[in-house]
Amino acid sequence: MPNTKTEQRDSRHTILVAAEKMFADYGLHGASLRQISEAAGQKNTSAIQYHFGSRDRLVEAVFALRMAVINPRRQAALDEVRKAGRIHDVRALVEVMVWPMAEELRPRPEGNHYLQFLTRAARERLLAIELAPPDLMTAWMETITHLSETMRYFPEAIAEARLLLASEQCVSALASFEARDIGASADFEFEVETLIDMIAAGISAPVSPRALAALERD
Repeated sequence: MPNTKTEQRDSRHTILVAAEKMFADYGLHGASLRQISEAAGQKNTSAIQYHFGSRDRLVEAVFALRMAVINPRRQAALDEVRKAGRIHDVRALVEVMVWPMAEELRPRPEGNHYLQFLTRAARERLLAIELAPPDLMTAWMETITHLSETMRYFPEAIAEARLLLASEQCVSALASFEARDIGASADFEFEVETLIDMIAAGISAPVSPRALAALERD
């Protein structure tokens, strides 16, 4: 006999995977629920409404689909950094930012679209501000807090700007890697480690007189 709970779980996952790709390709509002339903092999949008209730809850569920794995992975990496006595090591902390997310670039049967989805969400300023479940961002926020502690000698505005740029660079660069299938490339580790080098160097770089002058003018 068919297992109704299994069928519902499979249907939900199929919709999430389809939504992940459609949101990545067309944006959080550019992809219609009808398009997502068709991509998921559903006859109408009632399945989306049944499983998720609304577009916003669907977006949140797509975010949680991978972040539910990334957050514990990042927390474990952060715990290892702390145990090794490297909690004030900028590059070690940037590794904690980047690698747990980079692991999502390894090829999946349904394809890889999550980092491109995150980039779209950040660009539209919807997910990061309104919909990201706080319990799935704990390790990220803790890592950012530790990074900010390594930057106390910078003016506060400089530190905040650099951390924001580092966060955006992390996600947008990994999204670019994903679009180019770097996760399936022999250069995958080299590309990710180079990204980590660049982010860490940017965070730690001396503040130029021009940047300080611009800060004072603004």
